[in-house]
Amino acid sequence: MKKEMKFLGRVGLSVMVLGVLILFDSCKKELANPSPIQEEKPIQVKPPIQIKPGLYKIDFDGLRSDGGFSYKIGYVIEGGDSNAAPTVSILRLFENGVELRPPHSAHQDIRDYGEGRFSHWGTTLYFSTTNNTDPVVNGKEYSYTIDGSGYPSN
Repeated sequence: MKKEMKFLGRVGLSVMVLGVLILFDSCKKELANPSPIQEEKPIQVKPPIQIKPGLYKIDFDGLRSDGGFSYKIGYVIEGGDSNAAPTVSILRLFENGVELRPPHSAHQDIRDYGEGRFSHWGTTLYFSTTNNTDPVVNGKEYSYTIDGSGYPSN
């Protein structure tokens, strides 16, 4: 009986140690693969490409998925919304010259529904394409104005 109790004690201890190791390992994986909601600071890859005065082309260098239909650019655009001022951004976003809407969208709505929703939050632009495709391969041009002006006609 004593041998059985010792054996069960060792098995129990082994199971507990294994459980702790598995739990610890899963924590490391979460840190290595942050969720789409986790904020990342954009970096200035290079200056934005100006197409016309006040109109800039979205540079795909550094573009990354934010989950679902959402993408975020990899460089800084100042003047975005914040918790204190949720509609301060006057950035206007265009797909092949057609303005995308609605601006100031909730990030989860951009991920879940896409269809041209976007948000200029802090210094990052989160956006989706009108047909929920990958903007890098769909052949469309994306541009923006940061002064609130319309898409230049010439």
